[in-house]
Amino acid sequence: MFMFFDAKVINKQFKSLLKKIKDFDKIVIYRHEMPDFDAFGTQMGLYYWIKDNFPLKEVHYVGDSHRTFVPDLFPEPQVLDESWYDQNEHLAIVVDTATVDRIADRHIEKAKYVIKLDHHINVDHYANEEIVYDKFAAASELLALFVMAQPRKYIVSQDAARAFYIGIIGDTGRFQYQDVSPMTLRLAADLLATGIDKTEIYNQMYKSSLRQLNFLKFVLNNYKVSEKGTCYYVLTDEDLKRLDIEVTEGKLHINTFRNVEGVTSVVSVTEDKAKGEWRVSLRSAHKVIVNVAQQFNGGGHEYAAGAKLKSLDELPALIKALDEAE
Repeated sequence: MFMFFDAKVINKQFKSLLKKIKDFDKIVIYRHEMPDFDAFGTQMGLYYWIKDNFPLKEVHYVGDSHRTFVPDLFPEPQVLDESWYDQNEHLAIVVDTATVDRIADRHIEKAKYVIKLDHHINVDHYANEEIVYDKFAAASELLALFVMAQPRKYIVSQDAARAFYIGIIGDTGRFQYQDVSPMTLRLAADLLATGIDKTEIYNQMYKSSLRQLNFLKFVLNNYKVSEKGTCYYVLTDEDLKRLDIEVTEGKLHINTFRNVEGVTSVVSVTEDKAKGEWRVSLRSAHKVIVNVAQQFNGGGHEYAAGAKLKSLDELPALIKALDEAE
């Protein structure tokens, strides 16, 4: 099998993860804010797997919601009282989250022990224990490998498999991006073998609405392209309100331009008035853009990244940096 990791090392890490899951009676699974398919998929897949195999444990999943994904694909995130965190020592498992500032729930600070499971470049060592491999196409792929590598006495239910499959599909763009490997496809096949309905999954993931169609119309009428092929669109708070779009949905149409001839990179810029910043999503088919994201308070993967701007005054510098990236 094609592998980009040391099998002995990752097996040792997986054994340690399993031991920690066994050791703690109370577990909270965290993920990054403004979740995507992979963040939700990894979180819920692991939640279902732990509940299926350790039914007496108290397991929770927390974070912000997402209008597009909840409740059709995933359940509403749980909200625990402050007193629960004060009275219960818990294991925190953080998935698909590169840096501590992106964790969607600040109660991570009250965890007894923290484990980081991720596939981004490892720039923030915030956990007691890490399983981080940036060559995996999705965090859900990493966790799917974990559950599939366990002894046969541990089950992988359709609920768990469905969540992991959604995560893999989402972060690979239905297996079309550069980081898809033979292992990605083998693990997806193993998940499908549990009997999940891939047609139902695709229908739920990629269904649209008149509201979203109106949003796409706005994007197509307002995008701009620099002389060197950087395509971008901007959504102000007024735009979001008029279009009935939430900040988390601002990047929904970024991949519309990803493979357009003459476009070298794509940027969505969405005002987050509540936080006093502009949320930036970056995509590219061939140009490495993560270094640019890191210059603007962000990071991610080589061809898919995120950043933040303090004001739109920084946008010309961002576009210039993308134009000059190789």
